Amino acid sequence: MSNPVEDCKDEDLPANTLEHFTELQQVLEMIENIKSIAAGTFEREFEQYAQVLSRYQEQPHLLDPHLEELLGKLLQKIRKPDLDTGERHGAFKYLYIICKVRTYKVLVKFMPHELSDLEFVLDLLGQQDPKAFEQWETRYILLLWMSILVLNPFHMSRLDAYDTTPNATTNCSVINHVQSKNTKMERIFELIQLYVSSNDTCSSMAAYLAAKYFIRSDIKDLYLERFLDWIMQQHQADTVNVKFGQLAAVAAILKHGKREDLLPYADKLLQWITSCQYKDDNDFLKYKNYVKIVQRIGLVHLKPRIASWRYKRGTRSLANNLSQAAGAGGESAAMEVSPEEGEEIIVPDAIEEVIEELLQALRSGGNDIRWSAAKGLGRVTNRLPKELADEVIGSVIDILNPLEPHEAWHGACLALAELAKRGLLLPHRLEELVPLLMQALFYDEMKGYMSVGQHIRDSACYMCWAFARAYNPDDVKPFVHKISSGLLTVAVFDREVNCRRAASAAFQESVGRLGNFPFGIEISTTTDFYSVGIRQNSYLNISDYIAQFEVYREPLISHLVQHKVNHWDPAIRELTAKALYKLSLREPEYIAAVVLPQLLAKTDTIDINCRHGCVLAMGEITLALRSLEKKSDPPVTYLSNQRIVELNELIKTFMNKNCYRGMSGELMKSCTTNYIKNCSLAKLEATPECVASWQKVIDSCLITKSSSIRDSAVEAFGELCATYYCMDFRHQENEAIINAYLMGAENDLEEHIRMGYIAALGVLPSFMIRPHLSAVMDSLVKHSLTPLQAVLVGEVGDRENIQTYRWSEARTESVRALTKVVKTVGYGGGIHSFAHPTNFNKVIKCLLKALDEYTLDNRGDIGAWVREAAMTSLYEIVTQCPPDLLTSDHVHQIVVGFMQQAVEKIDRTRGLGGRLCCQLIHHQPRIPHIREHSKLLEIFPADADSVLWLFADHTFPLFCELLALPDYSKRVLLGLSASIGQLTESLIKYASSALFQFLRSNPETVPRLCSEVVQIFEEHLLNERVTYPMLSFLDILIGSGTVESVLHDESNPFAEDIFRLLNLEVKGYKKLYKTASSISAFCQLLQVPRLSRRILSKLSVFLGLQHVHVRKTAATKLYEALALHGDVTEVPEDNLDEILTLLSETDWTMPLVEVRPLRNQLCHLMDIKPPVSGAAAAAALQHANADK
Repeated sequence: MSNPVEDCKDEDLPANTLEHFTELQQVLEMIENIKSIAAGTFEREFEQYAQVLSRYQEQPHLLDPHLEELLGKLLQKIRKPDLDTGERHGAFKYLYIICKVRTYKVLVKFMPHELSDLEFVLDLLGQQDPKAFEQWETRYILLLWMSILVLNPFHMSRLDAYDTTPNATTNCSVINHVQSKNTKMERIFELIQLYVSSNDTCSSMAAYLAAKYFIRSDIKDLYLERFLDWIMQQHQADTVNVKFGQLAAVAAILKHGKREDLLPYADKLLQWITSCQYKDDNDFLKYKNYVKIVQRIGLVHLKPRIASWRYKRGTRSLANNLSQAAGAGGESAAMEVSPEEGEEIIVPDAIEEVIEELLQALRSGGNDIRWSAAKGLGRVTNRLPKELADEVIGSVIDILNPLEPHEAWHGACLALAELAKRGLLLPHRLEELVPLLMQALFYDEMKGYMSVGQHIRDSACYMCWAFARAYNPDDVKPFVHKISSGLLTVAVFDREVNCRRAASAAFQESVGRLGNFPFGIEISTTTDFYSVGIRQNSYLNISDYIAQFEVYREPLISHLVQHKVNHWDPAIRELTAKALYKLSLREPEYIAAVVLPQLLAKTDTIDINCRHGCVLAMGEITLALRSLEKKSDPPVTYLSNQRIVELNELIKTFMNKNCYRGMSGELMKSCTTNYIKNCSLAKLEATPECVASWQKVIDSCLITKSSSIRDSAVEAFGELCATYYCMDFRHQENEAIINAYLMGAENDLEEHIRMGYIAALGVLPSFMIRPHLSAVMDSLVKHSLTPLQAVLVGEVGDRENIQTYRWSEARTESVRALTKVVKTVGYGGGIHSFAHPTNFNKVIKCLLKALDEYTLDNRGDIGAWVREAAMTSLYEIVTQCPPDLLTSDHVHQIVVGFMQQAVEKIDRTRGLGGRLCCQLIHHQPRIPHIREHSKLLEIFPADADSVLWLFADHTFPLFCELLALPDYSKRVLLGLSASIGQLTESLIKYASSALFQFLRSNPETVPRLCSEVVQIFEEHLLNERVTYPMLSFLDILIGSGTVESVLHDESNPFAEDIFRLLNLEVKGYKKLYKTASSISAFCQLLQVPRLSRRILSKLSVFLGLQHVHVRKTAATKLYEALALHGDVTEVPEDNLDEILTLLSETDWTMPLVEVRPLRNQLCHLMDIKPPVSGAAAAAALQHANADK
């Protein structure tokens, strides 16, 4: 039988859930083998130990069954009298990790508390140096241990009557000046004084120890007043360099001490702490301790009691709530006990000051301080009489007004939630509070370039959560609609994920506790923690789901119109418009009658955010309402004639007001293009003047630098043409637009202008393109190619600005536009379509040419954008066109083009090329004219997704298989030479290993492939894009040993051809990098005996060149080559050692005058003629002729 826990493990349980402490034996073994902290392996072993225990940070209770054993083993080691100090410090570090995972409050209960340990711990603490920062864990754990030891039931003075543990540690030197001759009580007192004054982690543990020590009945009379006076004296003397541990100690004593013991000091402490003025400083840590001390002084003044007047909810059964009908109250109705029971509450005067300080702290800039003050107010108010508590609550509510800063709103929300949780917020306050709660739920104020309010909305959700737990359903019933609508609005429309999740949690709590939220169960299952986590899902899907319930529709729409249409974040405004589209389909009458007029009125505002949001929203609403009008049967009209006129006039009004100028104009352009697109899709009745104004805006948007605005304008233009330009009377205007755009595409001053016009030509509808197909196609073909390519294919008339060769983005746009034109016009209609072979072949030829673009600039290989666009376009055209249009040559060129791109150096391009090549081979219906199709089907998998195309180790072995097919091998080799010959180490590794693996497995293909390498080199001679990597490729290929059979075959001209081509490539030695790269290839050819003399002569030339780098490289590489292949060269064996010595010991960076004689000496030793410069050779020839 299957285990149900196992069945649901993957779905329902968290993935990291642990069941028990599985590494116990491993941890015990680590503890057994603790080294000294000075040991070299300590840090690594400690890191491993910490890593194991840290896994239980989220589930620390799993350690509980084993804590005693772990602590026992560590403390046994620590107690050893002869233990090395470093090892003891190591044990304390191990113990601290357990403390960190399980928290000190739990760990202290497991610490041993025998009297014998007191002396030991006290002596050990006395030896510690508070300034030894590396051993702070030792001091921390000792102070924690001491906090349990001081709770022993014996009178502390008795412990000095005899020595509890005559211990070796007492002989150690005392470092921190706490003298051992003092009594134990005095020594502990002095240790506490010392460690609360150290501003490190130990000070908080010393404060905890102080709280446990000074509240002892035998210590409080002797030391408590003295300790408090000492702290007050310290802080009056120095309020700048404050010791936080001392303040924490006072706060801890006030928390743990008995009220009657602390009451005598309460007034004095309050006077001292308020005189220190810590709240005026920006130091939040000081202020936090200040608030804790003040609130605890207040609690000392008041007797502990639960207010008899507080609100009592009674039973809180979730099952009962859920089973009751909505709106039915619980049986035990809330009771307000008005008469004070028992004795009269006496409120000291100091309480007023305490409450005032806490109310001030609610306005603090520190989040922790506001939290502490809110909790303090709740605790203090719980002990006050009803009248005074009501005043406090009134003061907190007064903070929620628009004149208060955002920090005050946050503090007040927290305080009200705390008061509600404790039952101190009586139901009659709800009427006053709920409107303020609504304001807090939607609080969002601009502050400079940022918004504040996220923390307030979060705390308002906490208030709602507290209300749900505090009140009975009947008390909340009048406010259910407001609270539920507010929470759902925040849950779906808040910008911040934490606020959406907080509202979702509060809504779920309210549904469970109150049971009277409309459709609560259905909605709470949809608005869960995960679904509201994605903003787009919240706005577009969950809001639409909630809107099916009529009670929530209007609040959702109203919130969007009032708060989100003018939101400061453009992304929110865009989502708002899309959400309004969906809500319009649910509530069209309300949207048309109420919302649209509001949005139109708001377009007059000077707030650019509001205007932008309104225009976006109106476009989406118009589209939604028109789509409903078309579907309705009988016909319904939502947009009145008056409204249509207003929508027509909108853009013209903006143009008259010059709204499209300046920085704000960019925003207006983006929303206007979206508006035009939606109105066109909606087929809104538009006057010629209106259409002209829309066209004018689109024209101005097409030439902006912002790509997003251009793309939006192009989209809008396509829809505008399809809807409004199909009338016969528009023929002349259409022709004028096309001619203007064709002229604009010729612009050679700014790339973005050309891009805008080209993209617009690409989205023209078929009825506009067909009459001008030839002109549009010629323009797009011309601008898809570099100026040089365009000249070669005869597409350039006038000479273009030379800078346009860098415009790869414009060429990418042109390739995409050309593909769109092919799709739009299609293959039916004779000469005015792409069924005509001339037109079709022109496009294919252009795209194949675009596959050869390798433009480089400071951004790198920007030609890759064009190549990728060309590949995508070719794939779309080939798979969609009639098969009879495809020629054998075109198909072959496309396939080998894809294959070459699939083995080149850029991952993204390689991935696209590989995927498209695989899909093309397996395409159904089958693509005609693919050579060796059956073999390709065997090589490439049918499922293109089964290969990780971006990873070189997956793709190169596949494509190297193609080297066995002569039809494809040459282009694949061209791509491989670019990958293997470049600088990325991982790519070289995977590409070269795949190639060499193929060559070793298929030795019969090596001669053919070598001849193809020669052909590639010869065809691309002096084309540095190919030859630079080719030089490195040849070095790696020849050095791999896979082509040895060809090198040593005297009938095969491969070696001679490579040597000849290398000479031609580096002729003149002008390019330093190229010359230096060629040296490695020359040296690899030294292993060919018949070439060795010529190569040595060539290298001797390199040794005498003026470039220092070339000389050094040549000497190094020649040394390596002779050491490897010296025995097969024609160098005299007797001179080889001397040659190698001369090469390695000569400083080739010396001036040329000193280097050349040494070079000539090398030549004599190698038995070759020393090279002579051109001028010297001419002079020698002239002299010889004269002698004759």
